[in-house]
Amino acid sequence: MTDKHFVEHIKIENFKCFDSLKVENLRRVNLLGGDNNVGKSAFLETLEIVAKTENPLSLIIALRDCIKRRQAYNSQFSEFDVITYEQDILQCHTNTLSITLKIRSGTQTSLSDTRNVSEQPDSELDDNWFLEIAVNNHSDTIPYNKLIEIINQKGDSFARRTRFNENSDFIPSTSLDERKLSALYGNIVDMGMMGNINTFLKEFDPRIEFLVIRPTEQDSVFKVKLIDKHKPVLLSSMGGGLNRYIAIVCAIWKSKDGQLFIDEVENGIHYAKYDKLWEIIFKTSRQANCQVFATTHSKECIEAFSRVAEEYDQEQIKYINFSRTIDNPDKIVATVLDSVGLENNFQLGLDVR
Repeated sequence: MTDKHFVEHIKIENFKCFDSLKVENLRRVNLLGGDNNVGKSAFLETLEIVAKTENPLSLIIALRDCIKRRQAYNSQFSEFDVITYEQDILQCHTNTLSITLKIRSGTQTSLSDTRNVSEQPDSELDDNWFLEIAVNNHSDTIPYNKLIEIINQKGDSFARRTRFNENSDFIPSTSLDERKLSALYGNIVDMGMMGNINTFLKEFDPRIEFLVIRPTEQDSVFKVKLIDKHKPVLLSSMGGGLNRYIAIVCAIWKSKDGQLFIDEVENGIHYAKYDKLWEIIFKTSRQANCQVFATTHSKECIEAFSRVAEEYDQEQIKYINFSRTIDNPDKIVATVLDSVGLENNFQLGLDVR
């Protein structure tokens, strides 16, 4: 491991589907595989929360962002389902961070950092419920009702005053809307790397000359100049694969010296492009010093990952397979393989999805 901000190992207690999980030997590029409902996305969320947390306040905002993205509905949030069912304490320890979050009842008053949050509770829970939060050597206490208000974004002043790590991003399984894509590309413009992105796009599709943003009265529209076309065409007319590819490459650079999390990395991309996708991820993550965690359901994507890893800094590349134990189906375990071990499994005909 070459950088102190990389997560090398993680131990999780009572987070969502994980009663207890320990994963070691994480590297710069990590692919997460396994059956449905074995915790791949939950593990990705845990790592994202770790990446965005510097103190108790930023932990609350990281939890809020994670919950709002996952639930993706307009109704008000009222149930805190982050801690494993019937447990009251969550713990997460890595080589970079230690987090403890405990729900308790009592009469302790809120600390000054929560005073600007609206005093009107959304939750029907007793006002005497609190969250005790410890991040490394920093601790704080927040009323449960205040947490619900923050998650429902009634505490915007609280969020604005909270400092958290900005060198990380999350790419969901669906195509990004062009507002989010514009924000990612804006970082590329600020870094003066538009030419680099165009070079990557040409490697992905030789027909592409360059990417342009066409301002309109209300918004901006992404367009692509193709070699055989006189005028640029809409990015949306090129299919979801190119949108996803641009998002991943831009997000790696936006997360320079940090972490990027990609859910279902292969979505929208044709299997014939998987090798090229991993080649660019391996190359770009090394240049940007960015640690990447991605999930997949595709055996072809895993095979491409293993194949290309043999050529690109294989010591910094790992595959993590999640599965449930036979003796206890509720227990989830993670097996970490390097590219050589992964290739051996394929040769033996073992299913690593």
